[in-house]
Amino acid sequence: MDITTRRRLLEGIRRSDQASAAFTAANRACTRAAKAAADAHTRITRDLQLCVSANELEAAQAAYVALARREQEARTKVCRTFTASRAADGALGTLYAPHARGRDTGGQRRSAVASSILGELAESPRDLVLAADAILVSTSGGKDSLVCGHRVVTLAAEAGCLDKVVWVHADLGEESEWPGVRELAQRQAERYGVKFRVVKADPGLLGLVEKRGMWPDAARRLCTSSLKRDKIAPLFTQITDALGLDEQALIVSALGLRAAESPARARKLPLAIDARASNGRRMVLTWHPILELTEADVWQQITDAGLEYHPVYDALMPRLSCVFCVLAGFSVLVRAVRLCWALGLPLPEKYTDLESRIGHRFKEQYSLADVVAEATRIEAAEGSLTWRAGDAIRDQLGETAAATYLHRLALAV
Repeated sequence: MDITTRRRLLEGIRRSDQASAAFTAANRACTRAAKAAADAHTRITRDLQLCVSANELEAAQAAYVALARREQEARTKVCRTFTASRAADGALGTLYAPHARGRDTGGQRRSAVASSILGELAESPRDLVLAADAILVSTSGGKDSLVCGHRVVTLAAEAGCLDKVVWVHADLGEESEWPGVRELAQRQAERYGVKFRVVKADPGLLGLVEKRGMWPDAARRLCTSSLKRDKIAPLFTQITDALGLDEQALIVSALGLRAAESPARARKLPLAIDARASNGRRMVLTWHPILELTEADVWQQITDAGLEYHPVYDALMPRLSCVFCVLAGFSVLVRAVRLCWALGLPLPEKYTDLESRIGHRFKEQYSLADVVAEATRIEAAEGSLTWRAGDAIRDQLGETAAATYLHRLALAV
């Protein structure tokens, strides 16, 4: 199956999924409208029995009429979305029939078709890179997005289309990120000669927390959605406009997620349609180029290629996320506090002050004040936190690998 056929099928699947989602949403809205109208009718019956005033009864009847009208509109939308869904399924079936001997593509079959096509593309990354009109690499400046970007630009360079690649960094601000993250992300992009974009979220994490009066958590990762994904999303429109194509653009969005990081990420597919970002003008595919790598694999690739990483890794911080990440464990947060003190950063005090003001614990199990208290105890017993260049690689791969890496980095400089 050639790439043009695959693109047409994926767009057919996207439209069919979109139509099905609209039909499901319309059904739910209709159910809610019917219940509201029924409740209003019950209230009118009750009011008649209670002999309420004429004005109250008139108001209740007006409310019922409005709700009944809304229910009818909802039923009309259900019919309309059902018809659209059937039409989209039919169009997809017609597209797929020559490749499936006429078998149906509805329901689970549609999902299977998408998985098959996307799986084939993921297994042929060179073809994916060649087919894309633009490739967006989201980088935090951390080790995983660094190796992800390195793999993408290597493929693009080999295919002769490095000009398609854009690195984008969501700057979370000095109250959230370790010093030098933005500058590092830019140097990483400049090493390959690719375009580099920065998006910035105001008022940042602390401003978002203060406004909500709550910290994010694993179930409500507003720091990711509001400060990263929502700020990067407009770039898809800007890139599409800049391409100026007469046909639908294919944009590949590369993310440095790894299956080993969490059960949720282990369920990710190497390649998937981003329904939120896709529309008639563009098809956006989310690509996870390093999904199968272990942490040791990542450090091995950094060592082999002599890639510059952030020095907080040498202080044995496992991730270059927010300084105080809501997903981090207690010991990691304690180490982050000690690292802030070693670097002269006032962030522990700022965060604990905010925690006290809003009256919401950083994590359900413990507060940031508890974390700072433990960091204080360890500092008194062990002294200030210290580290050496290359300690991250020593910890993962041993002294020889660290020495090799530092030598390669010195030569690159």
